[in-house]
Amino acid sequence: MKVYNSLTFQKEEFEPMNPNEVLMYVCGPTVYDSPHLGHAKSAVAFDLVRRYLEFKGYDVKLVKNYTDIDDKIIERAQEKDIDYITLSEKYIEEYEEIMTALNLKLDYKNPKATDIIDFMIHVIETLIKKGYAYESNGSVYFAVRTYKGYESIFQNKEGEEEYEDYEIPTDQEPLHGDKYDSKDFVLWKAWKEGEPFWESPWGKGRPGWHIECSCMTVKFLGEKIDIHGGGLDLKSPHHKNEIAQSTAYTGEEIFAKYFLHNGFIEVDQEKMSKSLGNFFLVSDLFKKFNPMVIRFFLISSHYRSSSNFTMDSIKQAETNYQKLLTTIQKVNELTPSGEKNGDLTELSDRIEKTRNGIIRAMDDDFGTPEAIAEIFTFFRELNRVLFEKNINITEEFKENFFTFIEELNEIFGIFPNLEEKLDLGLSEPIGEKDKLIKDLIDLTRDVREALRKRKIYDLSDEIRERLRALGLNIEDK
Repeated sequence: MKVYNSLTFQKEEFEPMNPNEVLMYVCGPTVYDSPHLGHAKSAVAFDLVRRYLEFKGYDVKLVKNYTDIDDKIIERAQEKDIDYITLSEKYIEEYEEIMTALNLKLDYKNPKATDIIDFMIHVIETLIKKGYAYESNGSVYFAVRTYKGYESIFQNKEGEEEYEDYEIPTDQEPLHGDKYDSKDFVLWKAWKEGEPFWESPWGKGRPGWHIECSCMTVKFLGEKIDIHGGGLDLKSPHHKNEIAQSTAYTGEEIFAKYFLHNGFIEVDQEKMSKSLGNFFLVSDLFKKFNPMVIRFFLISSHYRSSSNFTMDSIKQAETNYQKLLTTIQKVNELTPSGEKNGDLTELSDRIEKTRNGIIRAMDDDFGTPEAIAEIFTFFRELNRVLFEKNINITEEFKENFFTFIEELNEIFGIFPNLEEKLDLGLSEPIGEKDKLIKDLIDLTRDVREALRKRKIYDLSDEIRERLRALGLNIEDK
């Protein structure tokens, strides 16, 4: 199995430090707004990586963080005249609801930056003691010139400017504001009036963005990990700075053995951005499309490639996904009879060939486009043999087929609750029942909220308990 390592600009054999375990960290969202399609692209990409590694037999410990203190969060909270905790918790809850709808598996840990401020202070103190960082006017900065090889990180050649035997000139006045070098980056930000703060050896302040991810990785996974993931836009300076400060702190040669970066979302071949006005919130897309259509669209392109979003492309994904579900439903409705004949034997062999083709594609840096092509090739042959030639199936074939479908769901996560859906029937357009259920849940939540505002608690609680008996857990806002 090979993965593309951004550190070396090439595909490498995947060999985790522990042959049975994969330690994996993925940069999560800065929670100051509702999740957009770019957040979904990254989350689904690394959920897919995690799923396939588990399919291969690895025990994957995946940590994905929440940046819940940041300039953007503070600014948005001030705009809304609420505290930063209320704001960040609101968007964490929304993010988790959306990720659940997209069928992401639960992570090993989802720490918030503010959970480990004390540990961050300890790490920063250590970097100062080791001569990698300095305090200036209440802030602390990492001195990049102290880190040999800094300019070579994520470069396929040696950096034009490398640093040798540099010591921080603390006996001199900084030349770049509070910094001795313009490339130095902040580890601890001095407090400003009106901002949240924590007490530290350098006075009131809060952590910088880069140090948060390093500390959460070390705290929850250890000093060396196998995979570090995130969006391509985080490669530099965020991941570059993470590597420098992490290895400076631990003294280890490596921080993460493999760096994986997912591509962007494009809209009509342009990068999705708020400034261009081509911005899509996932919650808005859910109003028009089933979440599994969104997931299927996202995995249809390679995780390192850009996903070009248009209404035509998402509708095509919906059509293709519906074809898979319809075929699965048709096979489910067949009654096994007779004995295996030549056509059915060949079709059974095709299941194994398709399985091998999918593994071959996924073993090559998680090649989902080729893997999905294998699935559709098999489904076309399946339809031709079973429904055009009207070949009878055996119980053994049906069992093998649904074992294969379960494996597809294990890897790609695109058939959640399949047994329930098959019982309900899939002849109607995908998503209509799901949308109706969601609308009813939203209506019920609104009714309960109205009852509680009127202090009619008994009826509100009775509704909640009856819903729980039906398997629906609705929490109060």
